[in-house]
This record gives sequence, structure tokens and C-alpha cells, in this order.
Amino acid sequence: MIYAILGPTCSGKSDLAETLSKKYNAPVINFDAFQVYKELNKGTAKPSKEELSSGRYFLYDYVSITEEYSVSRYQKDARELLEKFKDKDIVMVGGTGLYLKAALYDYKFMEEDPMPKDYLADLSNEKLYEELTKIDLGDARKIGINNRKRLLRALYIYETHKVNKTDLNKGGKNNLLYKNTKFIGINFNREKLYERIDDRVDLMFENGLEEEAKFLFSNYDHSLRALQAIGYKEFLLSNDIEEVKKLIKNNTHHYAKRQMTFFKHQFDNIERINNE
Repeated sequence: MIYAILGPTCSGKSDLAETLSKKYNAPVINFDAFQVYKELNKGTAKPSKEELSSGRYFLYDYVSITEEYSVSRYQKDARELLEKFKDKDIVMVGGTGLYLKAALYDYKFMEEDPMPKDYLADLSNEKLYEELTKIDLGDARKIGINNRKRLLRALYIYETHKVNKTDLNKGGKNNLLYKNTKFIGINFNREKLYERIDDRVDLMFENGLEEEAKFLFSNYDHSLRALQAIGYKEFLLSNDIEEVKKLIKNNTHHYAKRQMTFFKHQFDNIERINNE
């Protein structure tokens, strides 16, 4: 049985994953897009060092932030583990719903050459957004006008494959390949969830998030995808640490809301449990 744990950040997914892993002697496979990076620690709420060293946790801490890591590569890595442990119970946990969909459903990705660094460099975000609305209005609205990297990626996919990203991802997205999957959704009161998020952000700062972020931005290219994670990108927006902390809390609130919406609409037959 594959136990896929769904829920917003800070809802207790990791604790449940650890409980199920011990109960069923099951490996834990991560599906969080930022917990894969070795250099991101203080702001990603990874499992403890003790848990990660137990030999039961996979797809954590194994990619450098300087590497290109995509949902298609995650799909390959996750499916290799699903095949390896096919005779065991498996726990999957994380916050990136698209990664989970790509792993368990019949998502097909068409590979393309790496996008040139100067691709459409002469176009403003407004123009990129306008161009994307012409070919994929839905994706443009999801991305928004300020996320230049994703706008460029969507336009590059269209130029390469002559089909927009939405249509490209339609194939098989509702065809579950692993029929022995149980989706477990964690319900959590939103107000209490936001309080837990705020407390965890405070704890991240106590544990050295500011120092880690400053080290990363001093030693790596600020445009790296990994450094666009909530908990890091906010340090580029203000020099006032209290303002940065507030931004991280607010952005995490919004992210949790998006997660709840995604899980609700993208996965069927979810077994709901309360954790309030």
C-alpha cells in the first residue's frame, strides 16, 4: 500500500509520516520541491537529522541548489523508488502536489534542450505575460505577471513543442497508475494553522534561518530556482528582519491556502482525518 499524505504546510504531515513509517516498516518518499536541496535546511522544515539518517527517508537532501531540478526528473527519481519498494508499504509526504501527481499518475513529459540564459531577455514581464495569455490564458493567470522565470519557461515549452504547457500536461493526469494508493488528507482549522505557521517561522529564525539565508545569497546566484523558496526569497525584499519575518509568515499563509485548494481538486477518494 502507498500511503500518500496530503495537507497544508505545518498541519502535521511529517509526524503522521513518521508514525506510519514505524508502524509498517515503510520507506518515506518526499514530494516537496524544496526539501530535495542539500543547502536549504532552516527554512524548509525537513525531518530531523535523526530521521533522515535512519535509512527510511528518501529524496531529501540529495540535490545541490546549483543543479537544474524539474518535476520530470522528480517523476523519474520517485518512480525508481516506487519500483524498488513495490513489495513493501510506502509512505509519501510533502507539500508539492504536482510532484505527487507526476509520480503516481500517467503524466507524460516531453524533454527539450535547456532554455538559453538570454531567452527573450529583451521582453518585459508585461510583454511575456501578454504573449502567454495568447497561447495559454489559464497558465498565464496561474503564473502571474511577476514570476518571470515561469513565464519564460511556459513560452519556451510552447516554442519547442508547438503545444502549450496546459495541453501538454493533460495527458494522463487523472489516470492513477498505482491503484494500491490511499490518500490521507489532514484537516486543520485555518486560524489555528496560521498560528502554527507563525510559531514555526519564529522558531526557524531562532534556529538560524537569517544566517543561513545570508550565507546562501552571499555565495550563490540570487536567480537560482531553489532560492525562490518561501523563507529565502523574502530576504531580497527588505533589510528589516521583522519585515522579512512578516513576509515569510504571510506568504506561507497564502501557500497553505493554495495547497488546500490543489489537494481538494486534484485527488479523489481522500480519507480525511482531523488534526486540530
